[in-house]
Amino acid sequence: MDGFWGSVKSTLDSKGRINFPAKFRKSLSDEDRDSLMLVRSVDKCISVYPLSSWRSKVDLIRSKVNSEREFGIVSRRLMYQGGEQKIDKQGRLNLPSELIEYAQLNGEVLIVGYENKIEIWNPDRYREFVETTEADFLKISRELDI
Repeated sequence: MDGFWGSVKSTLDSKGRINFPAKFRKSLSDEDRDSLMLVRSVDKCISVYPLSSWRSKVDLIRSKVNSEREFGIVSRRLMYQGGEQKIDKQGRLNLPSELIEYAQLNGEVLIVGYENKIEIWNPDRYREFVETTEADFLKISRELDI
């Protein structure tokens, strides 16, 4: 997997499905081709991980927490509304209703590539995120000379 970059607009249908962008499907490894892990993000969006990336993320979380209790708190909060979903033959991804509600999705959604994962945002919330982080972005970009 080379990573996920860019963004694509999609529409959430009445059954809670979105068209999963072909450009992102092409970036999935054979191992991850059809199954994705969906979890809630701290940024009020849905994080979508290929299974291999999700396994690495769980290992990283486990290595950074101080106890099994902390691991349980984090993993339970991430997973209680999420789970594994498959991309169907029409290229659609079903979003659990709890995650749709959490991310305040309705109608148009913005699917954003974020290196080893994908995020599904309410477009208004994403614009708000961009606006409220503009000063930080400019400062960090200058420091990194990009």
